[in-house]
Amino acid sequence: MIFSEKPRIIYNDDTCSLRTVDPPHTVDRVANALDYLRGSQVDCLCWCLSAGDIAFSWASDVVDNAFDMAAKDPNLNLAGMTHGRNLMLGLHRQGIDYLPRLIELTHERGLTFVGSFRMNDSHHKSRPHGILASTFWHEHQDWRLWEVTYGRTYYNACLDYSYPEVRQVRLDCIEEVMERYDLDGIELDWCRNPFAFQPSEAWEKRHILTDFTHEIRAIIDQAAERRGRQAGLIIRVPLQDWRREHGGIDIEAWIEQGLADVLVMSYSTNNYNADFSRWMAFCAEHDVLFYPSVELGPTHNSVHNHVVPETLEEGQDHTRAAAQNVLAQEPDGLYMFNFPCRLYENVWDEQQFRRVTSVLSEVGSLETLQGTSKQYAFWENLPMQLESNRPPQFYQTIHFTIRDPEIASPETKVTISFREIAEANPHATETYEQDPVVPDDWVTIILNGRELPGDAARRTEQPAGTIVSGFDLDRHVLVEIDPPDGLLVEGENTLAFHIDRFPEETHPYVHIHELIVSSEPIQE
Repeated sequence: MIFSEKPRIIYNDDTCSLRTVDPPHTVDRVANALDYLRGSQVDCLCWCLSAGDIAFSWASDVVDNAFDMAAKDPNLNLAGMTHGRNLMLGLHRQGIDYLPRLIELTHERGLTFVGSFRMNDSHHKSRPHGILASTFWHEHQDWRLWEVTYGRTYYNACLDYSYPEVRQVRLDCIEEVMERYDLDGIELDWCRNPFAFQPSEAWEKRHILTDFTHEIRAIIDQAAERRGRQAGLIIRVPLQDWRREHGGIDIEAWIEQGLADVLVMSYSTNNYNADFSRWMAFCAEHDVLFYPSVELGPTHNSVHNHVVPETLEEGQDHTRAAAQNVLAQEPDGLYMFNFPCRLYENVWDEQQFRRVTSVLSEVGSLETLQGTSKQYAFWENLPMQLESNRPPQFYQTIHFTIRDPEIASPETKVTISFREIAEANPHATETYEQDPVVPDDWVTIILNGRELPGDAARRTEQPAGTIVSGFDLDRHVLVEIDPPDGLLVEGENTLAFHIDRFPEETHPYVHIHELIVSSEPIQE
């Protein structure tokens, strides 16, 4: 087993904590990656070492590494990360390998250190001649996953694991770091891109990845035997069945065959309705720890390929809400992905930085989450389209789950909000002008089966513009509901809509955007 005790939070840092350090670059400043974690509930650090075909953050001798390739991309500036601010690169150019010191500091502070590998990362598609685009990748364009169209074809930049040479690059990297550094284990991250094969062939080829994972496990076990202490394997995969099937990821076989110590599952966004019970039971049966993943941000709008902007307060509330709905299912702990990006890809003053990092002392336990404000964003199936006379049970009901007893407490202020906008009936044969704002009594709102009176909802007209989920809306209405005491429940709730009128040709279609449920303790 990789851990002597279950970590409260397994925390992934893509190294941006050391890529945003202004000179001078000295070894003592490696502690920048850890200092803000002091007193937090983080017990394990997963440090991103590799992005696909590139050694991302160590000076590999077996594959191209980003340090040596930096000269080919001198003007790199990604969210404030430049070569001049890259502490790791600065030390490398002084002949100093930062990684042993980082691992030593991590262990001194009582944390486990795991080397994280993004197994088929696609960031080089945005910069095909940049530091992440390896010579190997340039020479094997015919091995790309051209069949992949998901994410606006972003993921087709990756290479096909059908080719032994592709797998060998990863094996060589893992073997090198296990021999060179005092790692407690390896993480295989299959969430940054779950595709290892052309999707139509993936499930038939799943045995290739299973055999490949056996090879990785053997490398880890051999290194542990040489050192005389344990090392382990964390595997991070998508929660959605279809994504694993299209990727050739047979995680059931990997667990049954004893390849993983820890299974991390992610929806890739914070899906607040996600149910992990099936996987918790499966892992418990096979003596594997299970960690659901909390992602950066409330959600991701795949329609617009849009990452949602957040204020400091929204970021805190979204993260707490995601952790609440995860921990209430009683997994072994929590996994956090990309949170350092919130810290280091933004400009915070010292007080703001402390406020942002304070959430790391709250989200590892249900006890420390009690009495905090939270915001749950249920956007996955929105916008929803409403039409006259359609019963609520036919695609006019939103199901939303809140696993928090405080949601039903009179000591908690809860607000349900969404945006409403009307468009002309798309099937009308006559042309007419439709006001985007319908009358206040046009739509009936039904919460958990109870019709709400008209005055239960505050309707505030909003100007035209882009809303945070990425949609460009005309003039529209923000609807806010203070639910009657006792109507919301811990667990699954429903918000339904009905337009109780026989349809006429000039009746509008009404669209519902951005369902949000906010909760905060009532201050006495």
